[in-house]
Amino acid sequence: MIKLKNILNEISEEEADRLLSKIRNKELSFLAQGDNGKVYSINGEDLLFKITTEPEETAVADVIVGRPNEFDAFIPVHYSDSQKNMYIMSQASNLTDNLKSELNRYYNDYKEYARSQGLETSIFNFLNTEASRNYSPRIITFLRALEQQVKKTGIGDLELSLDFRPENIMLWNGNLVMIDW
Repeated sequence: MIKLKNILNEISEEEADRLLSKIRNKELSFLAQGDNGKVYSINGEDLLFKITTEPEETAVADVIVGRPNEFDAFIPVHYSDSQKNMYIMSQASNLTDNLKSELNRYYNDYKEYARSQGLETSIFNFLNTEASRNYSPRIITFLRALEQQVKKTGIGDLELSLDFRPENIMLWNGNLVMIDW
C-alpha cells in the first residue's frame, strides 16, 4: 500500500522530466568521481545527478527514492532509474571539523576491531561493543538509525557491503546522512 506521505515526497513526473531534460542537455557541472561513479551538480538546482556502475548502489536508491522520512540516515533520493544506473539526490553540506574528526576516529577504531575479529564484520557489529561508549550520542544515534534503515531496505548483505567511510557522510538539514553507499 502506498502511503500518502510517500506520494507527497516524490517529485512529480513533470519535475522529473524537467530535471532529466537538464541532464540530457548537459546542464551539469562535474563535482566528484569515485571508484564506481561520477557525481554532477545540476545547474540552477540544489540537486545532484549520479551515474554509477555499482548495481547495489542503484538498488538502494530504488528503495529509498521518495522516502526521506523513512530513510533519514541516507541523503534524500528524488528520482532513480536502475536501468540507466543513475539517480538524482539532494545536495548535502560538509561536516563540521569535530564531526569529521569523530567519524574518522570511529572508522579507524572499527577497522582495528575488524582486523582483530579475523572475520568479515560490519560497522554495526563494532557499534554493539563496549567501545561505542567512546562516541557522542549524535554519532551513535546516526549509526543506530543507519543500522535499522539498512535492514529495512531488505537488500541482502548491504550491512557488510555498505561503503561506510567518513567521506561518504555529510550533513543534510543539520542531520548526518550517507551520501554514498
